[in-house]
Amino acid sequence: MLTIPLPSRNEKCQFLLRPISDNVKIFCENLSKEDKGIDYVAVHNRDGIRIAGNGIRIAGSTSIEHLLQLRFFTIRINDEYFPVEIPIILNDNEREIERKILESTERLTTLDDIKLKVGALHSLLQVDEHKLTREKLLMTKLEQVESELKPMELLKEKIAKECEKHSTQVAWGGFVFMGIQTGILFRLTYFEYSWDVVEPLSYFANYSTVLATFAYFLVTRQSFEYPAACDRVYSKQFYKRATKYDFNIPLYNDLIKLRDSLKHDLERLRDPLYQHLPATRLASLESELAKNHLTNIPKYQPTENVKMN
Repeated sequence: MLTIPLPSRNEKCQFLLRPISDNVKIFCENLSKEDKGIDYVAVHNRDGIRIAGNGIRIAGSTSIEHLLQLRFFTIRINDEYFPVEIPIILNDNEREIERKILESTERLTTLDDIKLKVGALHSLLQVDEHKLTREKLLMTKLEQVESELKPMELLKEKIAKECEKHSTQVAWGGFVFMGIQTGILFRLTYFEYSWDVVEPLSYFANYSTVLATFAYFLVTRQSFEYPAACDRVYSKQFYKRATKYDFNIPLYNDLIKLRDSLKHDLERLRDPLYQHLPATRLASLESELAKNHLTNIPKYQPTENVKMN
């Protein structure tokens, strides 16, 4: 802290000197802002008072750290001169050690050190802006994909309802057929003929069912199960109706995968563990993602009919 008398009201004011971030120019500007009656302010060496203004003026680019190392300097405000003496905190040996450390530190500030510091500052200052830009890009692509998926989702829901209704009707049709078959055999056994006559018929009916299930295995290479059979009827009907309504199944599947991938990348970008990656790593991830699936998003064209495996 430096206490300086201001000329307008002849009152003293304290100024904070920051050795690292401030310089002589900033210090002089702070003085001028504090008192509008200051027309001229400058800092001279220790001879500023003794030779009445003909002393050497200290440049405004000089840092406060180097100014304090002078120990003696003069502040000129308008036509008045104020000597400043820095109090001695260290003894002569300690000051000599400090001076050597500062000189050696300045020598060590090579071009490589500057590059490392600039890179660290760039990562620190630009990472938030880079993350915001990347998040905005991902959200824009996600909105674009969802806008492509919206009409396809509505059409898929319509087809799914029709296929569900059809598979239910097929299942109930099989149940009704089995009930009618049982009713016919019951009438033939107890009202028309005897069991001795109807028994071979029931045998052939059961054997026909076995043949039908074996034929199902030969065609599908799967054992006959009611849930699997219903799903197969649903799937075949879905592809049939997709062709009827011009629903592009491969394009729909690609858009679904792209949407899931974009959501995953957004979650990873917002993950606290992901926040501390350097900007170079974020840039490489962005370019990699762009090469994979952020370019050339397919458009919904219902005229193409392609069957899905």
